Amino acid sequence: MTRKSRLTFTFLLIFSCGLFAATNTQTDWTVGAQKFSFTRNQSDSVSEGVAQMFPTRILEKLSSGLYRNVTEDEKLERELYKIKQDNRSLFLQLSAEVKKRDSLVTQNYSARELEKKIAEEDKKIKEIKDKLADNLEKQKQAAAESTEKALDTANASAASSEKIVLYKKDIASLFTPSKDAQLLGLTGSLFEEEVLKANINCLITGSITAFDEYMSLTVYAHVFPGARQIAVITEIGSLDDADLMAESIASKLTPAIANSMPCTIRINIEPAQARLVQKTYIDDILFTNLDSDFTIDSGVHFIQFTASGYRNAGTNYYFEGGKSYQITVSLVEAEEKTIYLGSLNNLTGSFLINGSAAQKLTDGNSRIVINGNAVLGEFITEDKNTAYFYIPEDKVLGDTLYTAKLKTVNHTDFIEKRRREMYLSYSILVTSLIPTVICRGTVKSYKAILADSQKQKQIDNLDEKIGTANKWVVASNVSSAISVVCAVWFAFELYRYFTAANSVLPVSTGMNTAYIPAEPADQNQQSEPAETGQTESEQTESEQSETEQSEEPLLIEE
Repeated sequence: MTRKSRLTFTFLLIFSCGLFAATNTQTDWTVGAQKFSFTRNQSDSVSEGVAQMFPTRILEKLSSGLYRNVTEDEKLERELYKIKQDNRSLFLQLSAEVKKRDSLVTQNYSARELEKKIAEEDKKIKEIKDKLADNLEKQKQAAAESTEKALDTANASAASSEKIVLYKKDIASLFTPSKDAQLLGLTGSLFEEEVLKANINCLITGSITAFDEYMSLTVYAHVFPGARQIAVITEIGSLDDADLMAESIASKLTPAIANSMPCTIRINIEPAQARLVQKTYIDDILFTNLDSDFTIDSGVHFIQFTASGYRNAGTNYYFEGGKSYQITVSLVEAEEKTIYLGSLNNLTGSFLINGSAAQKLTDGNSRIVINGNAVLGEFITEDKNTAYFYIPEDKVLGDTLYTAKLKTVNHTDFIEKRRREMYLSYSILVTSLIPTVICRGTVKSYKAILADSQKQKQIDNLDEKIGTANKWVVASNVSSAISVVCAVWFAFELYRYFTAANSVLPVSTGMNTAYIPAEPADQNQQSEPAETGQTESEQTESEQSETEQSEEPLLIEE
C-alpha cells in the first residue's frame, strides 16, 4: 500500500468513525440530575449528604432500556434553538463587519482603494444578511411543518424514539451549573446553554422541606431546550423511607420521561373457580372488575394475584405506552397440610405463621394448617420476646412435628449489649498496648547499650543500670501478657457480638414424622389472628408480601 493510499484509507476511517459517533449521539436522550436544595437553608453535613443522596437514588431506580417518544413540539424546540444560536452568531458577525466597514473612512486610503474596501465589506455584510434571512424563513417553515404534523394523527402515533441514557452514564454524576447560571434560574438563557453543552435533554431538580425526622420531597423534571416542565412529584416520609420514596418518585417519573401513552390491559385468570375468589393488585392497588379492559400508565408495574385456596402469583413487567396487553395466569391450588410445632427448650408462648397463631396441644406442642409453601414462622413468649424459625418447602410434610431450639430475647437490646461489651474490650486492649510499647521500647534501648562494650565503660554505676534493665524486662513481660489476655478477651467479645447479630436470623428445624399428636389444650381454641398489634389490613399486606410464582409462569402478550 502506497503512502497516498494509506492516507486516503486513514482519512476515510476517521471520517466514518466520526459519522458513526455523531449518529449514535443523536439517538440518545440524556437524563441528568442536579443536587437538591433545602427550602429552610440547612447547610450542615447531613443535609448536604441528603441533598446529594436523593437524586442519585432516583436515577438508580429509573428503569433501564427506556426510550423517549420525541414529539414534533420537542423536535421544533431543538430546531428553533439551533436556528437562534446561528442567528446570534450571525448577528455578532454582522455587527463586527459593519463596524469594520464604518472604520474604513478613518483609514488613510485613496478614494479608489476606499471604494474597493467598502465594496468588499458590503459583499460580506450582504452574505451575512442573506443567511439571517434564510434562518428566519427556516424558523417560519419549521413552525408551520410542526403544526401540520401535530394535527396529523398518523404522524403523531409514529413519533420517533430515542434511547434514554444517564448523564455521563453514571448515577453518581450530578450536573453542577455555574453560580451565575444558578442565580438566573432554570429559565435563564445561561442555565439553558450550560445544560445543552452538557448534552442533557432532561434535568431533574428537587427541593426538600424538613421538620425534625420528617421531610417533604418535591421533584421537578424539565426538558431542554425550552426548560419545559413535564413532571412535578411530591413524596412525604422520613430518612428511613428514603429508598421507598426514591422508588415511588422514579416510577412516577418514568411515564413522563418516556413520554408514552397509557396502555390497555386485559386479564384472564384460570381456572374459572379461582377467578371467583381472586384479588388482583397492580402496584398494591386492588382491581376488582376484570370483565372489561382497563387502562394504566406505561412503565414498570408490579402485578400480584391472590386467591383463597391457591398459591399467589406475581411479576414485574414494563408496559409500553400505546399498546394493548393480554395477561393470562394459571393459579395452582394450594395443598393444605397440617403440621405440628414445638420448642426443644420447652419455652412457653405462641407459634405464629402469616399472622395466625397455632392451636396449642396438651403436650406443649402446637398445630396449624398451612398451604404447603415454605414456612417463615415466629415464636412469641408471654413477655413479647421473639424468635424466628424456617422450614424449607421441600421439607414441608403433613402430620409432621417440627422442633427447634429457640432463643427468645429482645434482639435490639441483646445486640446493643454485646456491642457495648465488644467496644469495652477493644478500648481496654488499645489502652493495654500503651505500656507494652513503652516497656518493650525501653528494654530494647537498654539491650543496645549493654551490648556495646564501649558504652559500658562510660557507665559509672553499671550494676545499677543492669538492675534497672531487669526491672524493665519484668514490666515488659507483664504488660505483654496483659495485652495478650486483652486480645483474647476482645476476640471472644467480637465472636459474641457476631453471634448476637445473627440471632435475628431464623433457626432451622428438626423433623419427627413419627409424632402422634396430642389433644388440643382448649377444644374451643381456633386458629385466629395473634395479638401482635397488627390490624386486619396489615395482616393482609403481610400475607400478600409472601408472593411466590405459580408453577406455570405468567403469560403476558401484546
